Amino acid sequence: MKFDKIIATGGIGTGMLFLSSQQKPLGRSESRSVTLSPAKDYCKQQIVLYYTASLLKDKIPVYPVGYVGADGSGSAIIEEMRLQGMDVTYISQSPEYPTTISICLQYPDRETCNFTAGNSASGLVTPEYVKNAMMQIGVDERTIVCAIPEVPVASRAEMVRAGKMKGALTVLSVPVSEAEEFEELSIYRYVDILAVNLEEAQAVAHSSETGEILLRKLADKLGNWNPCLSILMTCGRDGAYTYASQSVERIPPLLGNAINTTGAGDAFLGGALAGIARGMELRKERNDLVFGETTLRSAPELGTICAGMAVECEDSIAFHVSPMTIQGLICKNGWTAENHFI
Repeated sequence: MKFDKIIATGGIGTGMLFLSSQQKPLGRSESRSVTLSPAKDYCKQQIVLYYTASLLKDKIPVYPVGYVGADGSGSAIIEEMRLQGMDVTYISQSPEYPTTISICLQYPDRETCNFTAGNSASGLVTPEYVKNAMMQIGVDERTIVCAIPEVPVASRAEMVRAGKMKGALTVLSVPVSEAEEFEELSIYRYVDILAVNLEEAQAVAHSSETGEILLRKLADKLGNWNPCLSILMTCGRDGAYTYASQSVERIPPLLGNAINTTGAGDAFLGGALAGIARGMELRKERNDLVFGETTLRSAPELGTICAGMAVECEDSIAFHVSPMTIQGLICKNGWTAENHFI
């Protein structure tokens, strides 16, 4: 293992998934009948860290930092995360605010939009709370810190800033609605890896481009703050792109029967984090035409497998993803993988 612990903060809570029969985006004044899905939905930190913890179980500790309500939902989530292999010591319960709830609307093409309650326990994750947890856990050059949405911007910025000051590898995810805030904070100078989807990349770069052109524009802009910053950019059906050491690489998507794309980007990040912790590089130095064309060896390829398995699952977390099921998928498809891959 290249790293000996992972510390993250982000929203922790439950969600509800609604299915729209119409492809047209929901209008500002529109009332629409939709179908409530029986699928289980979760907030972002739990989704990301499920895959990380599952793939690193009994290898290195994974510490979620956050708040839930002192309610049945919050207690159940803490127990779930503990059973999933996470150290839940730094998840607190609030008697005043409820556990965060997220509402997801999925369109017929499987694209989704989300609403997350801001007046919930996750809002209690202050910069001081984050700093205190990091101090107690201990942060050094063998630590990965990851700031995930759905807690206050200032708290995520503090995790990245404090982590960088201690020599940790810092990872940041930036939603569209908060791109301007992070830019105003000049936080990118403390970020080692930026993880974004296509729309988030466009918001940060102030560009409507796509693919490699967008990624290079984003890298050029962020290079003004941090010329060493790397980028992971997911693009749905177009796969994912990485920018590292001033080079761009595309990872083809894992083709399959998509049932629910909710959480696919988070699954990608969770799998990639596990790969990084294992010592995998962000690039394999080859652009495969199809996934698995050459030997699997990079962290984004591990993330792609997690995302590909996630979209075939009705829930926002594909609980069947594990080292064993990934090994089975590799064998089934006749791919080859380096020994440290899984």
